[in-house]
Amino acid sequence: MTDSRYQEKDKEIQILKKGDVVKIPPNVEHWHGAAPDSHFAHISIEPNIPNNETTWLDSVTDEQYK
Repeated sequence: MTDSRYQEKDKEIQILKKGDVVKIPPNVEHWHGAAPDSHFAHISIEPNIPNNETTWLDSVTDEQYK
């Protein structure tokens, strides 16, 4: 399987397929990762002008992930 998962805070999990594109607005809390039986790789383009910083939050729990 090659599905991935993406979720914005307080929204439903989205199942992503190979080649899908997700445009995430600035300051939107979210997580993304592989399905339980898969691997995950992604390309991230982050034009967070003017300082191009990323804020990493807490890890996703197993309960949130499922």
